[in-house]
Amino acid sequence: MKRREVLQLLGSAGTGVALSSLSSKMEGQTLPNYVVEGAGPTLIAFNRIPMGYYKGLTDRYRVIVMNYPPVDDNSPAFIKSFTAEHVCREILAVANAEHADRFAWYGFSWGAVVGLQLAVRTNRLTALALGGWPPLGGQYRDTLAAAIKNSETTGVKHFVTFYRSLQDWPERDAVSKLTCPRLIFVGRNDHFVAEGYDIRHAPLIIEHREELQRLGWTVRIIDGISHDLGGRPDIVIPLLREFLDPLLLRG
Repeated sequence: MKRREVLQLLGSAGTGVALSSLSSKMEGQTLPNYVVEGAGPTLIAFNRIPMGYYKGLTDRYRVIVMNYPPVDDNSPAFIKSFTAEHVCREILAVANAEHADRFAWYGFSWGAVVGLQLAVRTNRLTALALGGWPPLGGQYRDTLAAAIKNSETTGVKHFVTFYRSLQDWPERDAVSKLTCPRLIFVGRNDHFVAEGYDIRHAPLIIEHREELQRLGWTVRIIDGISHDLGGRPDIVIPLLREFLDPLLLRG
């Protein structure tokens, strides 16, 4: 479990499901691979294991599932470009390609880190649903160190670029200015060691719970589960529907 938790933390797990993907060019830009499933208000998310993760949403939402990050590109140019700003531009390019002027975002672990960055860069979000990463107290320095250590054995270096781009991010100031509806959920046992670094997702969310609620977040702590919550659509999808349906399906 520790190895899988490390991979999820660094964004390297949960995207290994084969997709019958769409890709196109928009204004000369090659878009990431993605699929569109269902109809209704738009939700954008990264692909996750197991297969059919989002099936419980597609009866009421148009879910744009990005197969991201690309697992077959380890070029120096890709590694150098893989900043938080670049990732958010790619998501918005997919939204533009699908004419999603407004959309909700769901992300778990690394996808939650990305969601926070997206939320401060666009006013197009109808809702922000995050899991497995604390919006306040995020361990950006420790996660960068874990990414560096992981890259020494795996050769996967783009997450080093990504987390390095966040080292000076003014977390508290940025998070306090978010206004779209926000959900954060975490397994109560989400506390593990990644490459020798103590990663405390659940303790940090619990520590900041009252402050997050004052800022307008819905906070859910799920008993009996750790970071593997991200791979449990039987738990996650009902949480998302409970949060999103009253916001996006009114009228």
